Amino acid sequence: MRIKVKDFMSAPVICSMMDEKVLEIRTLMKEKGIHAVLIVSYTNDKLKVEQTIKGIITATDISGEVSDDATVEEVMTSTCVHVVHVDSSAQAAAKMMLKHNVHHIVAMDDGQIKGMVSSLDFARLVAEHTLE
Repeated sequence: MRIKVKDFMSAPVICSMMDEKVLEIRTLMKEKGIHAVLIVSYTNDKLKVEQTIKGIITATDISGEVSDDATVEEVMTSTCVHVVHVDSSAQAAAKMMLKHNVHHIVAMDDGQIKGMVSSLDFARLVAEHTLE
């Protein structure tokens, strides 16, 4: 059986805006039990609202001496948000994460954010499936 990203990704994705404060993100991560928040912007052209990925902020980004008053834009990673299709194989997602040395990738379908895959999702996948 070929396991697809949509079979084990985490959803829904928690998103935030670039002007949020780090304190708000820390609180959000703690409340939701997550380690990454996707940073997005929205445009509304009367027909539909479009969501654009601007970056990602992880627990690592806000650990240490990062001020609670800093904005997300000041500390987020904006150059390395990797995307995979929801119908891609788990193996393809794992290879992407290893190649880019990241712990989170975004799962999309038809231009829409559908989920996120983390290294913890892979650990859960291995724990729940027989590999023999």
